[in-house]
Amino acid sequence: MESDNHTSEALKSRLGTCSVCIANLAKYTCPSCKIKTCSLSCVKTHKDDTSCSGVRSKTAMIHKEDMDNLTLLSDYRFLEEIDHKLEDTGRDPLRRYVAPSPYGVPSLPPFLIRLKTAAWKRGTHLRFMPKHFVAHKENSTRYIFQEGIIRWHVKWVFHQADISFTEESVNENKTIIDLLAKYLEPDSSVLSPEEAEKLAYYHSASYKKIAVLLKNADRGSPVFEEMFVDKSLLLNLANKTVKEFPVFYVVLRDHIHFYMDLEADDDHNFNDLFDDHLQKTESDKDESLCYF
Repeated sequence: MESDNHTSEALKSRLGTCSVCIANLAKYTCPSCKIKTCSLSCVKTHKDDTSCSGVRSKTAMIHKEDMDNLTLLSDYRFLEEIDHKLEDTGRDPLRRYVAPSPYGVPSLPPFLIRLKTAAWKRGTHLRFMPKHFVAHKENSTRYIFQEGIIRWHVKWVFHQADISFTEESVNENKTIIDLLAKYLEPDSSVLSPEEAEKLAYYHSASYKKIAVLLKNADRGSPVFEEMFVDKSLLLNLANKTVKEFPVFYVVLRDHIHFYMDLEADDDHNFNDLFDDHLQKTESDKDESLCYF
């Protein structure tokens, strides 16, 4: 009995009272936040209330006088873990496409070098993102040597309808209006009923009331540039900077001034700015429209 009482008193003096229930002697110390608890239920309550992970921080500050052999061993294993991570990263095949080459730029596989060269000859500055980026994985643009043409991966964004379409293997000699026809015709066979319903706003407008804008990848330029819909992709992309693949915004001319006035600094707030503008524009139009 005396031994048990002595142990209990020692435990009480060392850990104190449970910080959760404030009733029992504490038996455990949380490795993460050092909170003292007495039981499994109190441990769970502590984690639920504070969102504590219960995992000791390997980089937490420890004063010199509090260090012991376990602290040194933990630090040594942490450094070993970092060393293993560095070795794994050095062997990662993705590193080939993001690490600088002796010429100061990331190396590209041969087919992308051919594509970039073909685009450059057409006056298009084509830029690629690192291989593990989603846009790079999606990009199916290729230079077809046998045909002597670039077949583009193209994204069409109908911003006012909140819908977008992606096309692959698009012939650079096709005009923009020819490529868009299948989306702008109400009875198009490529559209599902839901998609056709969303695009009804565009279907009710004539081709002359629709503009196509290219989102510019060059941060020093305006965010959007208007395209010539009766000309080919090849001509429209000349003297342009394209990141991975062209992204075209199909908009109604009633709203084009908003896009053209958008500055590069506003690009990150683009959706919020447009929503406010569109809401005001639609309110003004509702007052003057007659419905039959």
